[in-house]
Amino acid sequence: MKKYQILIFCLVFILANTACTSISTMNNNIASPEPDKTLLIYEDGRMEFNSRFVNEDDVVIYDDGRGGERAAIKVRVPIHSDFYRDSILVVRVENKYDEAIADGQFDSVDTDIVN
Repeated sequence: MKKYQILIFCLVFILANTACTSISTMNNNIASPEPDKTLLIYEDGRMEFNSRFVNEDDVVIYDDGRGGERAAIKVRVPIHSDFYRDSILVVRVENKYDEAIADGQFDSVDTDIVN
């Protein structure tokens, strides 16, 4: 009889532990819930963060010590005082559209078929 009590106790203990840890570990999220933490700086001086343009007076850009740049953006909250959101990656966007058009025109012109 004592064997059955120990066996039943072990089964109940195992079932209780597996019931508590049955959370799935797979993550099926395709898109990240956090927005991209990147500040885009265009050649003309415009700055864009999270698909919104930012005033350049509200941005502080500094070296991150690894050869790149980071930024701090001033955030205004109606109830609280202003603060800076820090450690935002800076990407400088170069407009290579004109170069691509110029290179493509010279490659696509065939001078042998000129009438």
